[in-house]
Amino acid sequence: MSSVPVECFPYGVEPQTGVCLGLRLGPYRILLDCGLADISGLLADELQSDAVVEHPSEQQPADFVVCSQAHADHVRGLGALRQSFPKTPIYISLETQQILSHLEADPWASECNPIAWNTPFNLTSDLSLELIPAGQMPGAAVCLLTYTAKAEIGEVYTVAYTGDFYLTHTRFAPALSTASFKDRRIDLLIVKGGYGTLQHLPRKQQESELVQALLQALAAQQSIVIPVPQVGLGQELLMLIRTNAEFARQQVTVWVDETVAQGCDAYGQILASLPASIQNFARQQSLFWQATGQLQIQPLGVMTQLPCILLVHHQTDLGQYAQALGEQVLVLDPIPPQSPQALREHPQDAKGEPMSLPASWQRQTFLLAQACDGPSTTQLIHNSRPRHVAFYHRSPLVVEDLMQIPDLQNRYQLHPLIPGERLKVGLAESASLPQEALAPPLQTYRGELVESGLSVTLSLGANILEDPRWQTFADTGLIEAVWQGHQLVIRGLSQAEILRSSASQHPVDRTCCANCHYYRNQRCWQTDSALYGFKVSPQGTCPVYAPIGDRSGDLEPGSEDFDDEGVDV
Repeated sequence: MSSVPVECFPYGVEPQTGVCLGLRLGPYRILLDCGLADISGLLADELQSDAVVEHPSEQQPADFVVCSQAHADHVRGLGALRQSFPKTPIYISLETQQILSHLEADPWASECNPIAWNTPFNLTSDLSLELIPAGQMPGAAVCLLTYTAKAEIGEVYTVAYTGDFYLTHTRFAPALSTASFKDRRIDLLIVKGGYGTLQHLPRKQQESELVQALLQALAAQQSIVIPVPQVGLGQELLMLIRTNAEFARQQVTVWVDETVAQGCDAYGQILASLPASIQNFARQQSLFWQATGQLQIQPLGVMTQLPCILLVHHQTDLGQYAQALGEQVLVLDPIPPQSPQALREHPQDAKGEPMSLPASWQRQTFLLAQACDGPSTTQLIHNSRPRHVAFYHRSPLVVEDLMQIPDLQNRYQLHPLIPGERLKVGLAESASLPQEALAPPLQTYRGELVESGLSVTLSLGANILEDPRWQTFADTGLIEAVWQGHQLVIRGLSQAEILRSSASQHPVDRTCCANCHYYRNQRCWQTDSALYGFKVSPQGTCPVYAPIGDRSGDLEPGSEDFDDEGVDV
């Protein structure tokens, strides 16, 4: 059986340099996003076809470009690409095109090719593109590329690229529906690592904690500065503040800088595509602005009434607001989708340089996630059931963590996407995969229950040993049983879970990581510690140890106190 060559070359995978992945599927070269601030690297043409080109200078870096969303780190280089290679077609969702047409001074976005949702569009006679709503923000798409090598014998191959995606509903975008992947065969899934293996709080709890942090700062007479992207998070925050009853009772002014305000106006261009609840809200009043009553939200003017809340573009020099806001200021930084190790780094400006603040200003972080955590990423993979999975992320540690998840290792062929290194995958029809990835038929194992005075013994037939999943299930020889309704569900306990539970066996009076408030999920979450974000031994200790009873610190994503609402694997 023949195979189709698939290659992927990551030109960029992080916000500073931009996200841009080169894909070669059969004879075609496709760019998946182009957020590069400098597109000169594309001219090296890492995915050149084997065809002889008479005029190399005229060779386009790709046959097609597919844009997944309107965030700058995914579209930053599209204008320059369009200018250099005007004949290269760019495909995009209608909502993303409308947003970018409003934001970009250059009219390149209006020249892109919008395609309808959930409908295969033929790029050529043997290559099609389908966009599925990704849930991360309005217009964001999961991109499905299907190449038909030999239709007469059924050689069809599909590559899925997620971009940023989210499995939880937000105010402006419904969640990515995993049902969209039902009955599809995905050969290669290219997925962004998001927050790696970290686990989010439920969305409502994230919002509740943020609201309380804002109210506490205002009560302490602190103004609040929140750096946000031009579109996405800032609009979510404004709608959260507008619709929260506690803010309606406060004398609060919210200012929005010019860049973020332009993003708000862009949402007005796609009002008909937003959820019905937002459309109904907009029929009664302005979507974002409110100039009367206790709560006022408006574009930035003269900040005479303090304290206030100020939303600014995340690449803004905050020092320019020092005189207007005074000394009592709290900067609330959104936690970006990156590794725990990267969370300890100082915030950076657009050039990647450390961003300084006035000495009296305070800085904290908050989570209002718009990208998936580890359990949701795993859920998407299980629902799409790809033959191969390729992870990309700014941090190699995050990719490594994802590739170490046993449930993924045992089912799929996993690959890291490393910037500057080409990934080659042979998608052969007869390629051998772990049995679980091929959806084996349901096997029932019957047994016998024997009750005694002190225990209950469950005996199963020896044929269960032939199932390849048994070795993982029985790894430690220990099990856990949980009632789900009237059914008793039994699962095996892994080595990692046993290690975590053993931490609680340390004497409570011992000064060690196991008894520290900041030790959760085998990691240190004390920002002042040199161990912050790293996996540490429960027997360890450091100078900033705090006993478990001390709840003065903030919980971090990935802690054991975090829950994953809505995950259904």
